[in-house]
Amino acid sequence: MRLRAAVLDDAPAVLEVLAARDRVDLGATDHQLAALVDSWRVLGIDLADDVRVVEVGRTVVAYGLVRRAGSMVVVAPDHEGAGAGTLLLRWVEQRERQRGHRTHRQWIAAGNAGGRAMLASAGYTRTHSYVRMARRLVAAPPPTLRPPGVIIRQVEVAEDAMALHALDAASFAGAPDYEPESLEEFSAEHLHAPDLDPELSWVAERGQEIAGFLLGHRWRQSGVGFVDLLAVHPEHQRLGIGTALLGEALTGFAADGLSQAQLGVDSDNPRALRLYERAGMAPRFRFDTYERPLLTAPA
Repeated sequence: MRLRAAVLDDAPAVLEVLAARDRVDLGATDHQLAALVDSWRVLGIDLADDVRVVEVGRTVVAYGLVRRAGSMVVVAPDHEGAGAGTLLLRWVEQRERQRGHRTHRQWIAAGNAGGRAMLASAGYTRTHSYVRMARRLVAAPPPTLRPPGVIIRQVEVAEDAMALHALDAASFAGAPDYEPESLEEFSAEHLHAPDLDPELSWVAERGQEIAGFLLGHRWRQSGVGFVDLLAVHPEHQRLGIGTALLGEALTGFAADGLSQAQLGVDSDNPRALRLYERAGMAPRFRFDTYERPLLTAPA
């Protein structure tokens, strides 16, 4: 068993590890090779420093990634229990300390029993969860009423960038996993994401201000329209703006020929959960966040 830095040519093998893990834990996978490679590029990840793979012979059996918001360790299901996950977890924690992280943080699918056991034995506790919600789009949903005085238009990526960055910070500052981002980081991760579709992304204007926005992705291969971000400024919440933006996205996804809409939501955000349920979305699966204080060694 060998731990080494990843290289770009590892992408197909890493994709297979991710897909195999998803099929066992979630029953399906939506990982795509181009999206994986692009994510390494646009998220400011240095393969030599921030990504590791574990090989058995010449086969990649596990994958570890450290980024600003936290880390991920993924072990192929048929290689669980052999030590690859523990090896990667030790490396991940070392790299997080080097990067100056304040907390060790991991995300795993709720169905990953082996991952839960490994993290618990290393002193991690589950802090909260994110739910992936979905809705079939067999026909265009009925039009959503727009709140009085609100104009909804398509996102203009370059022109809107600064306002969307500021609104994102104001909207999500209280979220458990929120980490402040520079405009450059926010733009790279969200506004210049490879599968962002500006024609399926929307801004809500109220008066002279951008009051909310939604960024939509088109996953053509799987027929999914994915809501990357839906944010409403606190001063403009409870006016129906989030409902109107989501309705616009569902209509756009259906008109584009996509068969399903998906998004992720913090399970500790009941107001957002109710909004999505009213729009006909239902939980599909769950990811759990596990954390351990950076300066506390596992027992």
